[in-house]
Amino acid sequence: MEKNTPPVIKPMQFSGLALPVSRVMPNSIPLYVIGNDDRGVVRLEFVFKGGYGIQQKPLQATFTNRMLREGAAGYSSDEISQKLDYYGAWIETYSSQNANHITLYSLSKYIVPLLQLLSAIIKQPTFPADNLETVRRSGLAAYEVASQKVDVVSQRYFEKRLWGEGNPLGHVVLAQDYRNITVGDLQNYYNSVYSSNNCTVFLSGTVDEKVITALENTFGSDEWGSGCAMDMQFAKAYSSEFGRCNVKMDNTLQSAVKVGFMALDSTSPDYHKLRFLTVLLGGYFGSRLMSNIREENGFTYHIWAELDTYGDKCAFMISSEMATEYVEPCLAEIYKEIERLKNEPIEVEEIEHVRNYILGEMCREVEGVSARAEVFVNAWLSGEGFEGVNEYLKAVESVTPDELMEVARKYFCNDKMIEVVVGNN
Repeated sequence: MEKNTPPVIKPMQFSGLALPVSRVMPNSIPLYVIGNDDRGVVRLEFVFKGGYGIQQKPLQATFTNRMLREGAAGYSSDEISQKLDYYGAWIETYSSQNANHITLYSLSKYIVPLLQLLSAIIKQPTFPADNLETVRRSGLAAYEVASQKVDVVSQRYFEKRLWGEGNPLGHVVLAQDYRNITVGDLQNYYNSVYSSNNCTVFLSGTVDEKVITALENTFGSDEWGSGCAMDMQFAKAYSSEFGRCNVKMDNTLQSAVKVGFMALDSTSPDYHKLRFLTVLLGGYFGSRLMSNIREENGFTYHIWAELDTYGDKCAFMISSEMATEYVEPCLAEIYKEIERLKNEPIEVEEIEHVRNYILGEMCREVEGVSARAEVFVNAWLSGEGFEGVNEYLKAVESVTPDELMEVARKYFCNDKMIEVVVGNN
């Protein structure tokens, strides 16, 4: 009888992505055109560097960006919504740690009239006080609901310990912060951030010269806005507080645990290797943390590890929720798995498995030009640049067990770990 032999895991092949085409509009705004297709849809994203990493008051960036849609020269919020509905388009606005984003999704045949609307929203917002009250109430209600979730609260305190109280990214938002925001705060932030000097545009979808010409005529011909180009070095000024932080929350069924540290710059030669190692440790369903803590010990239903980017800084973080009695044994197993990475060579078969998982996920993430645009925008904001996307793919295909162990020993230092435990403990 023949012996059954395990199947050989063959490495998946993934060719590099075509990089965005770079252009410069007449008023010096960088324009990046990403891919092309014939589906008749355009995704147009305006990125203004700043985000809440440079705000002078909590929630200033978030409320300013959100309120752009609430009124602009010649348009009320209802009229903006009606015009978007008429053309079957929509606008997304959100603020991140280092940027403010305004994204228009539209059929390409309607892009010209919609550019006029978008121009009013971006260049001439009115920040109506009545609408601010509505947005404030909605935001405060969502905040109060989220504040009952241990995972949300643990994230707030993890970032506080990661950045330190003096950094805007280390501030734990309070209900009073919502009440303190004024129209004047929004206008001040807008004046300092929103301008052609601090703007970058990403255009993807069904793009031709007609679309680009309309975009340049509306946004790229003259300078506009009073803001200046942002220096994004806010991430340099941080002061992490290591060790355990316990946050008491009554009437909770589970506790949330976060373990991590400020890792490295996205421009570091170790960056892509650490990304790979993070996936192996806790970045997919078959990871080491899932196999140990979920499958073998049953401490939690889900546990994961990730690298979060804040400008050009990257923070490593492990997150999970569990019954309070499992917190300490779970932490012990987390550190056990970290020590294994530092002291035990990783089998080639496991590396091949993770390699195929990452490449498969990348195939899924870049399916369609809109998804591909998000990948490149995130790479650009992180400081690694567009080339970093393909450099990561090359690193995934070539990383070795010795390189991964070296990275683990270099960055996983127990005395520089931040631990946050939130719950009824």
